[in-house]
Amino acid sequence: MENFVKKIKQNIELEIVRIEQQPIDVLDKLKQIVDFIQASLILLKTTIADHQFASSHEEILFFKVWKPQISGLLIFYIRLYQIEKNRTGKSPSIQCKYLKAEYESLKKALADNSFYPYYQSGKTDSDELYFMREHYDILSDTCHFSLDRDTTFSTLHDSSVAEILANRRLTQYLSDEIDSLSDELHLRFTSIIESNLLQWTDSKVALVEFIYALYAGKCFNNGATNLKDIAFCCETLFNIEIGDFYRIFLEIRNRKKNRTQFLDKLKEKITRMMDELDR
Repeated sequence: MENFVKKIKQNIELEIVRIEQQPIDVLDKLKQIVDFIQASLILLKTTIADHQFASSHEEILFFKVWKPQISGLLIFYIRLYQIEKNRTGKSPSIQCKYLKAEYESLKKALADNSFYPYYQSGKTDSDELYFMREHYDILSDTCHFSLDRDTTFSTLHDSSVAEILANRRLTQYLSDEIDSLSDELHLRFTSIIESNLLQWTDSKVALVEFIYALYAGKCFNNGATNLKDIAFCCETLFNIEIGDFYRIFLEIRNRKKNRTQFLDKLKEKITRMMDELDR
């Protein structure tokens, strides 16, 4: 039986390589992979229906090690499809934020998994209860995915192992994607700065007025961002050295008329632009 499972897994891996080489959309590739793994799992189930395990040890090995390798792959690719579908068409920064949230959710799922410490420790004392079909009890199955679970092909925790394997693989995938996107965003930001793509061409006074408006409006982190940090980011992004922005702001405050000249000018210009677009 071990060799049979290895052969199925080998065939899955070869098929994944073949599908990955096709010039088609990522989601279409993942659909094909999921379909193939599903068919492989059905073949395994059919084979088990006619198979008599030589010993309890062999049955435990099948449900603790061999079957989860296949079912874990299925879980992984189904979730990967969902993740890729949700990030399609999004900007790199939004994708990065989304993937980080998924990553933290997976870490929490592992931490909250009551079975995980037993599996991670390599214990075997409850293997007969957890990985033999005759001991399956739906009232003890806190991780079941459906109420009509096939007890001829399921034990209390083979799905738990598959879930752990899938989550481990998905965690690594998310970590790699987050690193890749972070590098891309860093390179893009660096490129913008080095090429002076957003060179500030209005006055320093106008920029200080803009910075203080952002600060007063609590536009970043609900107002928890330091004024100096906002100024530093604007200096870096817009390639300009402001100097003593406190003194400049004091001059703005001391204006006799119209203390928000720059903001008023912006309001006037965007209103005019919208009016022209409405014509």
